[in-house]
This record gives sequence, structure tokens and C-alpha cells, in this order.
Amino acid sequence: MKNQQNVISSKDRNYSLPLLLFSNLMPLYGVIHWNWTFFSVVYLYWLELIIISTFQLLKILLAQGGDISIISKIFIGIKFFILRTIIFFFYIIFIITFLGLMQNKGDTSTYISMADALLLRNNFFKINFFGFFLYNLLSFFFTYILNKEYKQKLASDYFSFFDIHIFVVHIVVVLGTFVYMGVTENLHWKHKSAVIACVSLFVVVKLIAEFIRNSFSEERKNEQPGDFI
Repeated sequence: MKNQQNVISSKDRNYSLPLLLFSNLMPLYGVIHWNWTFFSVVYLYWLELIIISTFQLLKILLAQGGDISIISKIFIGIKFFILRTIIFFFYIIFIITFLGLMQNKGDTSTYISMADALLLRNNFFKINFFGFFLYNLLSFFFTYILNKEYKQKLASDYFSFFDIHIFVVHIVVVLGTFVYMGVTENLHWKHKSAVIACVSLFVVVKLIAEFIRNSFSEERKNEQPGDFI
């Protein structure tokens, strides 16, 4: 029913907005309070992509829209998994090479910090990771399951080479690397000041992107004719 849809959508927004702010602002707190490196922040965003893609894969497999067999959905899921794995592999090599190895320049303490991030040894880093996971889990539960979106969506709706999350992380990883290098090498900013400035910009970009994505999804729901069953 439409009224039920509106109630659930409202619950989704009520739960997701605080978690969205929390999960995106906590990395900035990590930089300010825990002296996180630029590598740690970008690696956390990379892990967020894995979480997002995992739920997208679930949506592909659970989608019931259209006349499509389970074998076809599995085939779409496998293609999606392979595509995203290639993208993730490219990004992690780029992150480790340019943000981890090339910028450390033999600093042992920074190598230790990088290892702690890669192996999820830092408790506050784990909290950030859990925050991203919880936000996506609740979004999946309220929007996809309770709103019965899975009954209308096609498996192919969630198969994409680049979505808004990939695009934002692409900006964070690639453009952010050159911005960071520019302000530290040319403007002679201190490491922590450069990281705070870059991460602050990333947080704003990610929040705007999430707001646009959620608003677009809500408009798509409102435009759909008929009642929810």
C-alpha cells in the first residue's frame, strides 16, 4: 500500500541520515584525533565500496522483477562480481603503490600505520568499517526488503560498470592523490593539514552524492504507478 510505503520510506530516512553523517564524519575525526594517514582514509573508502557492492550483488540475486530465471540472475551476479573485482584490484594496487609506498619514503611509523589499516588492527578503524556496514545494511533492509523493492526491480537494474559510489571513490582516490601531493609538495602544507583539508572535501562530496542518490531513488518510487502489494 502507498501509505505503508511512505511510512517505511520515512523510517528509512530516519535511520539512514544519522548513520550517513556518522559513517562519513568519523574518518575525519580519525584524521584529527588519531592522526590517520591519507592512505588509511582512502583505504576505508575502498572497503566501503566492497560493502556496497556486496549488497548490490544480493539485490541482483534476490530481484524478482521481470520474467528471468534464477540461472540468469546468477549469471548476471557472476559478471557483476568479476567486473567489480577487477575495479577493486586496480584501486587497491593504486592506493598501496601511490599512497602507501611512494609517499611514505621510508618512514617506518607510516608503514606500521599502513599495515594496521590493511589488517584492520585499529579499533577506531573497525568502528568506522562497522558504521559503513550498518548504514548499508539498514538501507538494504528498509528500502529493498520492507518496501518490497525486490519484487519490482530487475536483476539488471543493479548491474553497472560505474555507479555514483564508484564515481565518488574514483574522485577520492585519483584526484585526491594529486591534490594531496600538490598541496604538500608545492604549497608545503604539513601532512596533517593536507589530509584534513582533503578528507573534509571528500566528506562534503560524498554526502552530496548520497543525498542526490537518495532523492533520485525517492522520486523514482513516487513516480511508479499502482500500490505496493
